[in-house]
Amino acid sequence: MLRLSKKLLFAVEAVVDIAYHAGSAPVRSIDISRRQGIPRRYLEQVLQHLVHHDILTGQRGPRGGYRLA
Repeated sequence: MLRLSKKLLFAVEAVVDIAYHAGSAPVRSIDISRRQGIPRRYLEQVLQHLVHHDILTGQRGPRGGYRLA
């Protein structure tokens, strides 16, 4: 049986959440954390890893968040 790491499962959950809630504004990490029950500090690390590998794009600032690349 194939066992997936928590980091990978969190990454998949985050990407699916971003795809589902995509709109004109980027999806904020705090919203993803609340909806998926992922600790925010850990989620930020996962999201940055996804940005580094060009799966997501990040937007900084008070209206920032993440979008699918």
